[in-house]
Amino acid sequence: MKVRRVLIGFLLLMVAFAILHRPLMKKICPLKYSEEILLSANENELSPFLIASIIRVESSFNKRAVSRKGAVGLMQLMPTTAAWLGEIKGIKIAENSLEDPVINIALGSFYFRTLLDEWGKIPALAAYNAGRGNLEKWLKEEVWDGSWENRTDIPFPETRAYVIKVIIFEHWYKYLYGNSWPGERVLWQTNLKEIR
Repeated sequence: MKVRRVLIGFLLLMVAFAILHRPLMKKICPLKYSEEILLSANENELSPFLIASIIRVESSFNKRAVSRKGAVGLMQLMPTTAAWLGEIKGIKIAENSLEDPVINIALGSFYFRTLLDEWGKIPALAAYNAGRGNLEKWLKEEVWDGSWENRTDIPFPETRAYVIKVIIFEHWYKYLYGNSWPGERVLWQTNLKEIR
């Protein structure tokens, strides 16, 4: 019992230190590609903190990340999904272009915007991870109501953990970078319209 109290006290001390020590937390919650994130956030009317947290959970800011299922890049887009998004935007997407941070973040943000418009934030995060079809099935069969409060009802443990991680990281990014986003809105020499 005494050991448990000591461990809990130590853990609370570490959490307090982390909260008060922003440079340490910035190593745990890095912010790379801030200009690309800000540009896509503005274009899609999304929070840059949310996009950064999705990237952190999806790829840990590794632009060459490839999942076991074949999702590619910072926002872990499936090549078929990226091709579909490219068609909607009127551009041709080559599979190797998904490693380009500008293209990947732009397409991933646009895709998340479509999910958000359809279902709202928490269900959109679940759909981003588990797929539209799974989310539609869960909602239709009333397995999960799509709310944050009932997130424990999300059937896939991976998706449940994903949603929770993204929300936690979003709060951390707001705390760490809320008053000092390290990028300005930039005009890109190469943007998606120029790739046509």
